[in-house]
Order: sequence, then C-alpha cells, then structure tokens
Amino acid sequence: MIPKSLNGINEIPTEIIGLVKESVINTFASIIGSEPSYIEQNGQAKSLNGIIGNIAVFNQQHTLSLMIVIPRETALKLSEVFIGAEIPFESDDMGDLVGEISNILAGDVAANIETVGFRGQSSLPTATRGSDLTLFMPSKPPTEKMKFVGPSGEFWVNMALSESR
Repeated sequence: MIPKSLNGINEIPTEIIGLVKESVINTFASIIGSEPSYIEQNGQAKSLNGIIGNIAVFNQQHTLSLMIVIPRETALKLSEVFIGAEIPFESDDMGDLVGEISNILAGDVAANIETVGFRGQSSLPTATRGSDLTLFMPSKPPTEKMKFVGPSGEFWVNMALSESR
C-alpha cells in the first residue's frame, strides 16, 4: 500500500517493487519468449551506450516513474525478436520500438499495482539514445534500480515514486 504522503518515506514499498519486477519479467518474457532473470546489483552502473525509455504511471496523488535502460547490443537483439528484423540503432524506428516496449511495460505495471490500491494511467513514452550516458535518478523521492539478464542481453529498470504535483 502506498501512504497518502511520501514525507519521511525513503524507500519504495516492497509490494510495489515486487509487482513492478513481476511486470518486467512478464513483459520481456512475452517479447523474447523466455523470462529474464533478476540480478542483484552492487554499486553504481557504468556509463552506457544505448537507449532509455521513460514512462510514468500516475494518478492525482502519486507518480511512479519508470526508466528502461537498454544497452545498444540488447536493443538490436530485442528489435530482431520483437519485429523479426534488426532495426538500425540510429534510426527513429529504434526510438519507436523502445517507446512501444515502455508502453507495454507501463500497461502491465498499471494493472499490477492496481491490486494494492494504486489506480493510475500511463504517460506518453519518450526515448533517449546516446553514448557515454550516465544515469541519474532524482535524489529526493524513493528510488529502486533493478537489473535483468535474458537471451537478448542485459537491461535495467529504474523507478522513482513521487507525489504528483
């Protein structure tokens, strides 16, 4: 359950983390045909050459921001599995693909977290592509970083829970 106010809360409730993790595994399993494995992370992630999908599930009280971090090699393999052909990494189509994956994930997350009383809708997805990207999550709201590895490669999902403004 999410408290009405996040003042003094420094961690995302474990129920929400578990439901988001379940959504990530289900979403990527439906795309790649097998479940990715959750990997415990130690320390900071290194800089990235890849693409990031951003989307949020929100209501009047709270916003759950999701950042899907996909290295270049994983993105290329995902494109091959998702549409049957490798999309050039630098193309607009790659941004569309990551936006669509973000949208699918947010839909599953929204359905899952509704079971603990968080009824919300998804924002529009955005994608950012680049090299030597360093990821920063907001420092004030509670955050969680999750790493996954599957047949298409590794990827991360970072999330932040904040009060809606």
